[in-house]
Amino acid sequence: MKLTVADYLDQLSGEKTIVTETETTASKVQQKSVLKKAIEAVIDALDTGHLGKYQITIRVKKGAPVIFHLDTNLINIPMAEAERLDGKLLDKEITYPVNLYMVMESEDVNKSGLRIDELANETDLAGDVDVLIKRLQEWLAEHLADVMEARAEA
Repeated sequence: MKLTVADYLDQLSGEKTIVTETETTASKVQQKSVLKKAIEAVIDALDTGHLGKYQITIRVKKGAPVIFHLDTNLINIPMAEAERLDGKLLDKEITYPVNLYMVMESEDVNKSGLRIDELANETDLAGDVDVLIKRLQEWLAEHLADVMEARAEA
């Protein structure tokens, strides 16, 4: 899927975004079945012409839950901050591919409280889901470990 900035913002404000929210534990969130469901939900949304967001509230043993989500966006900013796209970061006239981003929100993940990295570009989204699951498992393990380490030191 390719969209201009205006089309992307219209889809967000026009409720053409399929959002799924769920909750689980830190150990279960890294299971292949959980991540496959999340990735496939977002890909299915894109396949039907919608943007997708899959959010998981991760319960952890110490401290506040960690918020993780897969967001579809044109560049690496969370969907919730999409207004930043408007004229400042992207050319309004060009169509951009919609990519899939991994987002973690926790005051303990880093100084900004937000970690975002690309999971898949337009080409990757049409490829093998197992590759994406493996990449996501590694990313989640690394950044959940960062959160747990920061909380252990606090």
